[in-house]
Amino acid sequence: MFACPAVPPSPPPRIDRPRYEVNVHVDSDLKEVSGDLTVRFTPNRPTQRLVFRLWPNGPLQEREGTRLDVGDATAGGHTLHAARPDPTTLVLRVQLRAGETIAVHLPWRLRVPLDARDRVSRFAAGVRLGSFFPILAWDPRRGWVTDPPAKILGESSTTPASDFDVRVDGPSGMEALVSGTRVGTDHWHAHGVRDVAVAVGRFSVFTAIARAPRPVTVVVGVARSAQVEGPNVLRMAVRALERLSRLYGAYPWKTYTVVVPPDLRSVGIEYPTLTFIGASPILRVIVDHETAHQWFYSLVGNDQARDPWLDEALATWGQLQLGSGLPGSIATSPSSEFQHVGSPMSYWNTRQVAYFREVYGGGVVALASLGQARRVNCALHHYAARNAYGIAQPGDLLDALNRIIPGAERRLRRFGIRR
Repeated sequence: MFACPAVPPSPPPRIDRPRYEVNVHVDSDLKEVSGDLTVRFTPNRPTQRLVFRLWPNGPLQEREGTRLDVGDATAGGHTLHAARPDPTTLVLRVQLRAGETIAVHLPWRLRVPLDARDRVSRFAAGVRLGSFFPILAWDPRRGWVTDPPAKILGESSTTPASDFDVRVDGPSGMEALVSGTRVGTDHWHAHGVRDVAVAVGRFSVFTAIARAPRPVTVVVGVARSAQVEGPNVLRMAVRALERLSRLYGAYPWKTYTVVVPPDLRSVGIEYPTLTFIGASPILRVIVDHETAHQWFYSLVGNDQARDPWLDEALATWGQLQLGSGLPGSIATSPSSEFQHVGSPMSYWNTRQVAYFREVYGGGVVALASLGQARRVNCALHHYAARNAYGIAQPGDLLDALNRIIPGAERRLRRFGIRR
């Protein structure tokens, strides 16, 4: 009988993590959102620049009508020299020693398109805001990350675990749902998270306590124009959170929020402590998948442009452990069909259908080829514990798999998975 070795305690978030204060104002017509941020940043190596990513200006988002504009960045009362090498990148010239802290203030304004099938969208009586403000693209292991944006539905973000203090000013009569813990009427704190997401609108709100294993307040907000039973979604979210915590370790935050807008259909979008879920016949599959992302992307980060399989394949594997299956065409396909699981987003930019089939489904086929699911889950538990709050690389996962399943790395090479 296999017994999983003792899992080491997880490290806390880095003491030198960025700390953001973000103010968000949603216009009454919901067409524009404006705000400003102040971020305190302390590099662990010398740097001559700060790199913020402006993800709403990516090619897919731009075609939908999204646009993020920024004003002058200031630090210590001085305007910083700014460059825009491409629409999604803002570079500020600074001189910082390792361990030196800078506080940067940056105003911004966001145009919100109608019914966009993406992270920024307005819908009947509400807005969905994800990856919507300038955010630092720092990896303590590698420095600044400047991957190009994805050209398909997918992510290309790399961000460190940070602390966020968020204030949201929305139209009268509308409610805000935000990553993190509510500490005031329009005020939230989120600790040790990579990003925050916001929804503002008219919602029916349902709450429950999950044991994951510590008490977690689960909040489900269903837009009143969405045809979904809120209590049903709440039961799904609680179940997923509790079962995944038994597989991969304690859920580390105090809240988990699920927002159901009317326009996402069979799509889910994950953020730390908050996910957007489309109203769909496969609702449970989406809830299970996006909840699994709370471990694989939220807790253990990755370069989503270079290694998209590191979070998507693992989240899909997690959903299968909860009983949510794969399409039959994938489940019955020979493993030889999946040879590019480890490819970067640049490879998938012209292969949208193949991206979902191979990175999500083929990634699960690759993990299943290693044998007993309990051994794979044991390795993933160790991986999550050792890399908590960090930005993992393929070698980190392969090391964890090799420790529990000798030869795992060699066996995964035929799927295009390498360090």
